[in-house]
Amino acid sequence: MANTLFEAKASWAGGLKLNLESRQHKWVIDEPEFLGGTDLGANPVEHLLGGLASCVGVLVSVFAKAHQVELKDFQVFAEGDLDLDGFQGLSDVRPGFSEIRYRVNIESDSPKANIDALLAHIHKVCPVKDSLSGVAVLNQVVVAG
Repeated sequence: MANTLFEAKASWAGGLKLNLESRQHKWVIDEPEFLGGTDLGANPVEHLLGGLASCVGVLVSVFAKAHQVELKDFQVFAEGDLDLDGFQGLSDVRPGFSEIRYRVNIESDSPKANIDALLAHIHKVCPVKDSLSGVAVLNQVVVAG
């Protein structure tokens, strides 16, 4: 396959709430109350972690058979350390995550070596994990009158 364009659009819905759209899918982004939001949806950094967890999960499903792993069940957990002072401009620390971790719990009777090979392959090919490793993020500003 050649390069494929994926898009998302966030539209302001008042306060810190945004309506997010991608293809025909819609969901709400908001901040927790302790950060000034109304907690009507997960915040952007939680969505980033969810993107990583769900990408790893999709890949577990896609590549399990090729690695002779029979899946009974699995969960993917993602977490990250973020110093809130960074994006609030309260101290000279990075505004993003200082570290992100994910863990995959797989329920399977397959040999551990097969499961380990599956997880190593996923760690190597996960597009979201790769994007978090460093990709140019360009911005354009359009001011409407």
